[in-house]
Amino acid sequence: MLFRKISRSLFVIVIVLGVLFVLGRGAAFFSRSVPIVGGAEIGVVRISGVILSSRKAIHQIRALARDPKVKAILLRINSPGGAVVPSQDIYEEVLKARKSGKPVVASIGTVGASGAYYIASACDRILASPGSLTGSIGVIMELAQFEELMKKVGIQSEVMKSGALKDAGSPFRPMTPEEKAYLQTVLDEMHRQFIRDVAKGRHLPVATLSPLADGRVFTGASAVGNHLVDALGDYEDAVDAAAKMAHLSGRPEIKRFPQKTFLDRMVSSQVGHLWEALGTQSFGFWSVLPEYARVR
Repeated sequence: MLFRKISRSLFVIVIVLGVLFVLGRGAAFFSRSVPIVGGAEIGVVRISGVILSSRKAIHQIRALARDPKVKAILLRINSPGGAVVPSQDIYEEVLKARKSGKPVVASIGTVGASGAYYIASACDRILASPGSLTGSIGVIMELAQFEELMKKVGIQSEVMKSGALKDAGSPFRPMTPEEKAYLQTVLDEMHRQFIRDVAKGRHLPVATLSPLADGRVFTGASAVGNHLVDALGDYEDAVDAAAKMAHLSGRPEIKRFPQKTFLDRMVSSQVGHLWEALGTQSFGFWSVLPEYARVR
């Protein structure tokens, strides 16, 4: 009898957890937006943590751009940047959303630097707090070198290749001057793309932006003075700016996507630690990894 009662209780608990999964994590998995109140008019997309993938952000931006009830999109950014291609992909999706006729506003929190600033620069307007850290327009590649360690443990690497530069940046041997020059040209090209796209998004001449694009970070206050940010303000100020640009009267309703679960945040944190351990996440850096060292 006692066993039967316990079984029933466990069954009820499983059912309740299942319902919570469908309403919470299930919706997040399928990226279905959940309005906080009534009919949403401003959609919020969060860009947070190290940027390793663009899929989720692009899906959310695209969904908001197509939603007739959403009149403006707000990107809430709190990220030090990340990989090159995801940052570029989200940048392009923001431009597409703007072409749909909906204003897009960026709100920079604690940090919105490097790849995260790349994304913000595509928006119609950028707001940041005075102490926000932003900018960091630059590209970095840091490669580990294990040759001496391998000698100590008695491991030897044998490489067969069809091209002289195929294993450029290998951690198993020092780079040649030719390889260093080659990889530097790759970084320089990515840097030029970064500068070009930010200049386009911010409506600045490349000649004006280039002196600021040496990898340095700016506070929100200094970023305003250098035309990297439009105005100082917090999240609520950004909501008001988006509402004004969308010609909405009164306090707008907000449409948010489900937040990450505890497990999501924990996994994201561990990936961030791995990214940092590989030497690619430093303060506000926009990073690129060679193929063999990419986080999978």
